[in-house]
Amino acid sequence: MIYATIHTTPLRRCLPNAFKSRVLSATKAAGRRLLTTETDVAPNFAFAFDIDGVLVRGAKPLAEGKKALKLLQEHKVPWVLLTNGGGKSEVARVADLSEKLDIEISTKQFIQSHTPFRRLVDNYSKVLVVGGDVDTCRHVAEDYGFKHCTMSLDIIAAQKTIWPFHRFSSDELTHARPLSEDAFDAILVFNDSRDWGCDTQVIVDLLTSEGGILGTKNSKLEQTLPIYFSNNDLLWANEYHLPRFGQGAFRTCIEKVFKDYTGRDLQATIIGKPYLFTYEYAHGVLNEWRQEMFGYDGKLKRVYMVGDNPASDITGGNGYGWYSILVRTGVFKDGDKLDAAAKPKVVVDNVLEAVMHALQNEIKLK
Repeated sequence: MIYATIHTTPLRRCLPNAFKSRVLSATKAAGRRLLTTETDVAPNFAFAFDIDGVLVRGAKPLAEGKKALKLLQEHKVPWVLLTNGGGKSEVARVADLSEKLDIEISTKQFIQSHTPFRRLVDNYSKVLVVGGDVDTCRHVAEDYGFKHCTMSLDIIAAQKTIWPFHRFSSDELTHARPLSEDAFDAILVFNDSRDWGCDTQVIVDLLTSEGGILGTKNSKLEQTLPIYFSNNDLLWANEYHLPRFGQGAFRTCIEKVFKDYTGRDLQATIIGKPYLFTYEYAHGVLNEWRQEMFGYDGKLKRVYMVGDNPASDITGGNGYGWYSILVRTGVFKDGDKLDAAAKPKVVVDNVLEAVMHALQNEIKLK
């Protein structure tokens, strides 16, 4: 696991005058007066939003998400999308979300769970890419700069008896590439596995191979390759009324099978939320986006993390010193037990209420 330390510099606590007007008129019921000033001052705060269960639910956008993002965009308050989702390129995901949410989003505002894998390009030559639909994640990895990307799809096409129960269709197998005999250097789990049995077999075969050579086994059953998981979400929310298992559940299965097979604990690197490496990466992106788009100088004073998953969004935000807000539109339900690390500053019904709460908090701090 990778940890990081945050350093902040005190800045002025101000909101643009037009923003104050908008916020307070939207909260008239609370009895707040309209505030105006003659000079706009750059806000020293920003937002990071989870996507699934916050801005969208499955394929459907949430109306409050559209309103919240447009409000912030209109008044030049920086924000990024920080998701444990993935499986597609940042360009494809941003295009899809921009259409669903009816707002222009830049790839520079978008951080998927596997986006930080970009930093590994110079470390590994041949990698096993796991997860996603057919070979989409292979193309994502190649876009990042990885030169030699192999998938279970290629391995099964070359030797179907490696996992005779695979679920690849004949059409999917047409996407397979020739399998080289070169050793693998690492295993990168980009997204949720579409065939847990097949991917588990291939992963454990490689973990216990002789120097990363597929089809071999080292005599001590030692782990010979590093493995990276892009997120650790046990659960996630889609259109179904109950949360569904995510990549964290797949990782648990890999660990259990590896332990039972070798008698050893799996040594894995996990990024994504709630791990601090991902929050450090996102904080840097926010500062860069803030400077590039709005010309705002100085470091951020506060970042509001808005999410639906206490175990990832809130735990990670708290651990990095961000102000965490939990919404009820996704994984979390009233009555769920939260440990101390997963307790937010506040729980609200939806993302628009989360934004309003944060803006009111900024006015109090002025």
